[in-house]
Amino acid sequence: MRQILKAILCALLVFSFTAAVAAENGTLDDAKAMVKKARAYLKAQGPEKAFAEFSNPKGQFVDRDIYIFAYDKSGTNVAHGANARLIGKNLIDMRDSDGNYLIKGLLDVAGKGGGTYPFKFLNPTTKAVEPKVGYVEMEGEYMIGSGIYAK
Repeated sequence: MRQILKAILCALLVFSFTAAVAAENGTLDDAKAMVKKARAYLKAQGPEKAFAEFSNPKGQFVDRDIYIFAYDKSGTNVAHGANARLIGKNLIDMRDSDGNYLIKGLLDVAGKGGGTYPFKFLNPTTKAVEPKVGYVEMEGEYMIGSGIYAK
Protein backbone atom coordinates (compact mmCIF):
# COMPACT_ATOMS: atom_id res chain seq x y z
CA MET A 1 0.00 0.00 0.00
CA ARG A 2 2.81 2.39 0.89
CA GLN A 3 4.52 1.75 -2.48
CA ILE A 4 1.30 2.60 -4.32
CA LEU A 5 0.96 5.86 -2.41
CA LYS A 6 4.60 6.76 -3.20
CA ALA A 7 4.02 6.04 -6.89
CA ILE A 8 0.87 8.17 -6.95
CA LEU A 9 2.66 11.01 -5.15
CA CYS A 10 5.61 10.84 -7.59
CA ALA A 11 3.23 10.88 -10.56
CA LEU A 12 1.42 13.92 -9.16
CA LEU A 13 4.70 15.76 -8.62
CA VAL A 14 5.88 15.03 -12.17
CA PHE A 15 2.52 16.15 -13.56
CA SER A 16 2.60 19.36 -11.49
CA PHE A 17 6.14 20.17 -12.66
CA THR A 18 5.24 19.48 -16.30
CA ALA A 19 2.15 21.68 -16.06
CA ALA A 20 4.16 24.49 -14.46
CA VAL A 21 6.80 24.39 -17.22
CA ALA A 22 4.11 24.33 -19.92
CA ALA A 23 2.44 27.37 -18.34
CA GLU A 24 5.70 29.30 -18.70
CA ASN A 25 5.60 28.92 -22.49
CA GLY A 26 3.09 30.53 -24.81
CA THR A 27 1.05 28.47 -27.24
CA LEU A 28 0.55 29.01 -30.95
CA ASP A 29 -2.99 30.18 -30.17
CA ASP A 30 -1.48 32.75 -27.76
CA ALA A 31 0.87 33.96 -30.50
CA LYS A 32 -1.98 34.22 -33.04
CA ALA A 33 -4.12 36.18 -30.56
CA MET A 34 -1.21 38.52 -29.84
CA VAL A 35 -0.69 39.18 -33.57
CA LYS A 36 -4.37 40.03 -34.00
CA LYS A 37 -4.24 42.31 -30.95
CA ALA A 38 -1.08 44.00 -32.33
CA ARG A 39 -2.69 44.54 -35.75
CA ALA A 40 -5.67 46.22 -34.12
CA TYR A 41 -3.35 48.37 -31.99
CA LEU A 42 -1.33 49.42 -35.04
CA LYS A 43 -4.49 50.32 -36.92
CA ALA A 44 -5.87 52.36 -33.99
CA GLN A 45 -2.66 54.03 -32.75
CA GLY A 46 -0.53 54.38 -35.88
CA PRO A 47 2.99 53.10 -36.54
CA GLU A 48 5.01 55.35 -34.23
CA LYS A 49 3.10 54.57 -31.04
CA ALA A 50 2.49 50.93 -31.99
CA PHE A 51 6.11 50.13 -32.80
CA ALA A 52 7.28 51.70 -29.54
CA GLU A 53 4.81 49.56 -27.60
CA PHE A 54 5.65 46.39 -29.57
CA SER A 55 9.33 46.95 -28.72
CA ASN A 56 8.74 47.52 -24.99
CA PRO A 57 10.02 44.35 -23.27
CA LYS A 58 7.73 45.07 -20.29
CA GLY A 59 4.73 46.12 -22.40
CA GLN A 60 1.48 44.49 -23.34
CA PHE A 61 2.94 42.72 -26.38
CA VAL A 62 5.39 40.51 -24.49
CA ASP A 63 3.99 37.48 -22.67
CA ARG A 64 6.20 34.74 -21.24
CA ASP A 65 8.35 33.56 -24.19
CA ILE A 66 6.25 35.19 -26.93
CA TYR A 67 6.56 38.72 -28.23
CA ILE A 68 5.69 40.82 -31.28
CA PHE A 69 8.07 41.59 -34.14
CA ALA A 70 7.29 43.78 -37.14
CA TYR A 71 8.93 44.35 -40.54
CA ASP A 72 8.17 46.55 -43.50
CA LYS A 73 7.82 44.93 -46.93
CA SER A 74 11.51 45.53 -47.75
CA GLY A 75 12.57 43.40 -44.75
CA THR A 76 13.55 46.22 -42.40
CA ASN A 77 12.75 45.54 -38.76
CA VAL A 78 10.53 48.26 -37.31
CA ALA A 79 9.77 46.67 -33.92
CA HIS A 80 11.00 43.75 -31.84
CA GLY A 81 9.83 42.84 -28.36
CA ALA A 82 12.88 40.77 -27.46
CA ASN A 83 15.84 42.37 -29.25
CA ALA A 84 15.85 46.13 -29.77
CA ARG A 85 19.23 45.87 -31.57
CA LEU A 86 17.41 44.51 -34.63
CA ILE A 87 15.23 47.61 -35.04
CA GLY A 88 16.13 49.64 -38.13
CA LYS A 89 18.14 46.84 -39.73
CA ASN A 90 17.24 45.38 -43.09
CA LEU A 91 17.26 41.62 -42.53
CA ILE A 92 15.69 40.44 -45.80
CA ASP A 93 18.65 38.13 -46.53
CA MET A 94 18.93 36.76 -42.98
CA ARG A 95 19.02 32.97 -42.80
CA ASP A 96 18.48 30.66 -39.88
CA SER A 97 21.05 28.07 -38.80
CA ASP A 98 19.69 25.62 -41.38
CA GLY A 99 20.20 28.13 -44.20
CA ASN A 100 16.51 28.95 -44.67
CA TYR A 101 15.58 32.56 -45.41
CA LEU A 102 13.89 33.87 -42.32
CA ILE A 103 12.36 37.25 -43.16
CA LYS A 104 11.76 36.41 -46.84
CA GLY A 105 9.89 33.29 -45.77
CA LEU A 106 7.81 35.12 -43.18
CA LEU A 107 6.98 37.93 -45.62
CA ASP A 108 5.95 35.39 -48.25
CA VAL A 109 3.53 33.69 -45.83
CA ALA A 110 2.15 37.02 -44.60
CA GLY A 111 1.65 38.22 -48.18
CA LYS A 112 -0.46 35.16 -48.95
CA GLY A 113 -2.97 35.94 -46.22
CA GLY A 114 -0.94 34.99 -43.17
CA GLY A 115 -0.04 31.78 -41.43
CA THR A 116 2.81 29.85 -39.89
CA TYR A 117 6.45 29.48 -40.92
CA PRO A 118 9.03 27.24 -39.18
CA PHE A 119 12.59 28.45 -38.55
CA LYS A 120 15.32 28.50 -35.93
CA PHE A 121 15.97 31.56 -33.77
CA LEU A 122 17.66 32.63 -30.56
CA ASN A 123 15.33 32.09 -27.62
CA PRO A 124 15.78 35.13 -25.34
CA THR A 125 14.77 33.04 -22.32
CA THR A 126 17.21 30.12 -22.78
CA LYS A 127 19.84 32.00 -24.85
CA ALA A 128 19.97 29.01 -27.23
CA VAL A 129 19.04 28.73 -30.91
CA GLU A 130 15.85 26.68 -30.97
CA PRO A 131 13.17 25.62 -33.45
CA LYS A 132 10.43 28.22 -33.65
CA VAL A 133 7.10 28.46 -35.43
CA GLY A 134 6.30 32.02 -36.43
CA TYR A 135 2.80 33.26 -37.07
CA VAL A 136 2.50 36.35 -39.29
CA GLU A 137 -0.13 38.58 -40.88
CA MET A 138 0.07 41.79 -42.87
CA GLU A 139 -1.37 45.06 -41.59
CA GLY A 140 -1.12 47.59 -44.36
CA GLU A 141 2.55 47.92 -45.29
CA TYR A 142 3.80 45.95 -42.29
CA MET A 143 4.23 42.31 -41.40
CA ILE A 144 3.24 41.68 -37.80
CA GLY A 145 4.40 38.44 -36.22
CA SER A 146 4.93 36.40 -33.13
CA GLY A 147 5.83 32.80 -32.53
CA ILE A 148 6.50 29.98 -30.17
CA TYR A 149 9.60 27.97 -29.46
CA ALA A 150 8.84 24.36 -30.34
CA LYS A 151 10.82 22.13 -28.02
